[in-house]
Amino acid sequence: MGFLDSLKGKKQELEGKKKEDEAAVAEGKYTEACSLCGGTGTEKKWMGQYWHKKCIRVAKRVGKKMI
Repeated sequence: MGFLDSLKGKKQELEGKKKEDEAAVAEGKYTEACSLCGGTGTEKKWMGQYWHKKCIRVAKRVGKKMI
């Protein structure tokens, strides 16, 4: 999967993520939507935006590769 595919997400993968995100709503610290995937139940606030822990790891890893 390419870089843009991971940011945009495929329709089939988004449906699977929605099911996972519904379970994460109860576990999340915040009820705001994630900046990367758009799911609710976020755990971290970073750079003024709300993120899932796995999404923030992906964003940081991609950012490191750009430098």
